[in-house]
Amino acid sequence: MFLLGKIIRSFIKEDVYIGYSIEEVSKVINILKENNIEYTHEAINDSRYGDRFSLSRVGVNIDYQIQYTISVRKSDYAKAKYLVNKVLHP
Repeated sequence: MFLLGKIIRSFIKEDVYIGYSIEEVSKVINILKENNIEYTHEAINDSRYGDRFSLSRVGVNIDYQIQYTISVRKSDYAKAKYLVNKVLHP
């Protein structure tokens, strides 16, 4: 069922932001709300490195452990992408 949901989502949604910065996520969500663009967001925690204090994490930058994705309807994509670029790259 998870795969089917991903496939359906790919036909009706487009990603306007994929990144690792919670500050950027906040800016993107705010600009989309200000312009009444509906969005969905997802945070994927890359926990393959195990416990926070595990030796397998040595040298791993924890700033890149959570990947954020923000998606909008395909009909809103062009406007949303323009706004996202405007707010992230003034």
